[in-house]
Amino acid sequence: MDARVLICGQMRPRLAKWAIPCLTVAPCNCLLIQYADDLVLVDTGLGTLDIEDPRRLGHSNVVLNARAKPEDAALMQIKALGFGRDDVTHIICTHLDRDHAGGLPDFPGATVHVHKAERDAAVDPPSGRERERYRRCHFAHGPDWATYDEVSPDPWFGLDCIRPLRGLPPSIALVPLFGHTRGQCGVAVQTTDEGWVFHCGDAFYVPGEMDRDEPEPRGIRWFRRVAHLDYARAMRQLERLAGFREEHAGEVRMLCSHDRSVTEGQISGTR
Repeated sequence: MDARVLICGQMRPRLAKWAIPCLTVAPCNCLLIQYADDLVLVDTGLGTLDIEDPRRLGHSNVVLNARAKPEDAALMQIKALGFGRDDVTHIICTHLDRDHAGGLPDFPGATVHVHKAERDAAVDPPSGRERERYRRCHFAHGPDWATYDEVSPDPWFGLDCIRPLRGLPPSIALVPLFGHTRGQCGVAVQTTDEGWVFHCGDAFYVPGEMDRDEPEPRGIRWFRRVAHLDYARAMRQLERLAGFREEHAGEVRMLCSHDRSVTEGQISGTR
């Protein structure tokens, strides 16, 4: 199974240079997986319609300052690789915030896999804060949702997981990491017999958050309190991931959505 990192836009939060230097530039890191004759996207980044009209991203974008060139959209990058929109048959969303689900309308025929709690919160937001973070325009085309809320009896490296996903092999799994949103999950993908890639969404923002012996990146604690729906729960997930990284460093390559040290291109495994 081949996996490729696509950077589908970026955010340049206003005042981050002084308040949160590690997030001055925050890319939208997605994965493109080729499985048999199917293409699978993990998150979509900003969509073509968002790039044409940033007002679709809502009032909060005045601060987040999400931006992209037309060629940054996942659809355009996939076309540049020689594929078409209909070749993307599955999209797995870590969660449905604007910078993760903006490209869903570009692939109206794809099955969208997401935790049930996340889908429910996005289509019928239970709070004012969630009404702003989720953009109805990203779901107006009526996605073919595949939702999940029961964990598998077979854990993934000791973590609760959801697999198989509808129409996909057990070498792709959802890993619940609730806290940033009600239903955020990581996505684990086996790229070789001995190697996995683990896209953790917004469970962390830069790898330095998991360095227990190093000072915390400046401003990141304040940013987490603003960004996470359930701060205490999100911090418990971060601690779990720090321990997981120490235990499985040689077997699993971890990445997150907004780490600018992630480079675009092919992933051949973790060894």
